[in-house]
Amino acid sequence: MTWTRLWLLLLSIGVLGLLLGGGLLVQDLERDESKGRAAQLALQKQAAELWLRIEANQLIELATAIGSDRALLSSLEAHERGLAEPALLRQSIQKRLRRLTDGQGLGLLLVASREGTVLARVGLNEDRHGDSLTGWPLLQHGLRGYRLDDLYEQGGQLFEVVAVPLTTLQSERSAGVLVLGRLLDERLGVRLGLPVEWRRDGQPLPVAGTERETPRGEAVRLVQRPGSVPGVALWGWPQAGPVPLRVRLSRGVAAGLPAPWLLRGALVSGLLLVMGLLLAGVDRARLSRATPVAFSPLVPSLPVASEAEPPPPRTSDDLPKLYADFVNTRVRCGEPLGGLSFETFSDEVLGSHARIRSEHACRDVQFRVVVKDGRATVRATLVWS
Repeated sequence: MTWTRLWLLLLSIGVLGLLLGGGLLVQDLERDESKGRAAQLALQKQAAELWLRIEANQLIELATAIGSDRALLSSLEAHERGLAEPALLRQSIQKRLRRLTDGQGLGLLLVASREGTVLARVGLNEDRHGDSLTGWPLLQHGLRGYRLDDLYEQGGQLFEVVAVPLTTLQSERSAGVLVLGRLLDERLGVRLGLPVEWRRDGQPLPVAGTERETPRGEAVRLVQRPGSVPGVALWGWPQAGPVPLRVRLSRGVAAGLPAPWLLRGALVSGLLLVMGLLLAGVDRARLSRATPVAFSPLVPSLPVASEAEPPPPRTSDDLPKLYADFVNTRVRCGEPLGGLSFETFSDEVLGSHARIRSEHACRDVQFRVVVKDGRATVRATLVWS
């Protein structure tokens, strides 16, 4: 009965340990996934900022290459000398710009004179010319020789634009400015490998000619686009990286233990644990009321005597006499007899007999009762012949 209760206690503890281990496993997986998502998001933000700079530099390089075209500079030089008619000059510049930017995906191009007057436009409002852009800071920086990028809003659309100075062969200072612009679209998401959209003050910017399907999940802000138009940022839906095999296996195990079953198992384990503790307490109370059998020092810890002494009694035949001698000797020594029985005494003596024969390879072992240090004890004698 005691062993049954002990196994019940051990089983409840084991089940409770498995449940606690499963709960800790789920928490560990959630913590690992959270750290992995945070690290992945940080890398994607760094990549978005890097690609934003790269694209701005590429657009500046493209504008610099176009601004060094001889035919374009010759048209601007003719305007400087007053030798060109405005309409013909505009058509000449437009034709040259279309040829130089074919296939570049640009939505806005314009050439302005030293005074800030627009000489020609391509892409957006091509028929509009002669207006002044002297109040535009980007244009003023370009006239002073700087090559910079910015944001430009026109017709409800946002463009990332760059301005580079145009210097003719006859002038050491800028004779005009070339402005190139590219519509803000989802092109950056292709480089990053995840769905993105541009937002202004948290609201998505319209994308001309396309129907956008919003991905599932919550979008996060990847990078803020600096410029004269405030509140423009790139938002995206980060994609989770590859899941390690250990995490996938652990996640599969955790998925097989849904929360309701974990709760039920914990309740059952708790009941088994309480029952086991109560039954173990009952057994402990019973054992505490019983008087232990005082055999010490009994056979297992006794020294083995090999010297010649009076013939001791034989083991199996004289067990009753040996037991009687042991009881009488304990009485004479004033030792208690509580819990002492012939069966337990016989088991101890026979077990010691077999063990000593096995260890010493003797023919027989015989026992007798002696008094040592005021206590009754059993001494073994080896028989060799």
